[in-house]
Amino acid sequence: MVRQQVNELMILKLVKTYCLPRLLYGYEIWPTETLDMHELEVIWNNGFRHIFNCCWRDSVKPLQFFCYSLPLLYLIDERQLMFFSKMEHTDNPILRTLIYLPTVKYEIMGLAAKYGLNGVQCGVSVIKEFVWLCFKQKVQF
Repeated sequence: MVRQQVNELMILKLVKTYCLPRLLYGYEIWPTETLDMHELEVIWNNGFRHIFNCCWRDSVKPLQFFCYSLPLLYLIDERQLMFFSKMEHTDNPILRTLIYLPTVKYEIMGLAAKYGLNGVQCGVSVIKEFVWLCFKQKVQF
């Protein structure tokens, strides 16, 4: 029996393109206190384990690092920061007003501070860079 060659990076690209958006659909408005973020992280990590044929006990963080793919919790934070950044830079005055409500502003500032940002006035590329650097510092080989 001949085993077909598997390109793990291509499979990962397909999963990130087609599965991840469905997993995170509407995450910007999810009530975070009712979510089991650990369960979502397990789903994402098990996907990596399955694609790369890893043992379930092994950490996938080094693998994610070398594939230049963030863990799910980092992805959610990054996308929320980019969402808020886009809201702040929109031409819609209602959306710009919403971002300055005290509860929203407090949440944004807390999330931005977690990654060393002073807010979301910076561009999307800066947000992505800071989130990646934070992950890079915490990953252990």
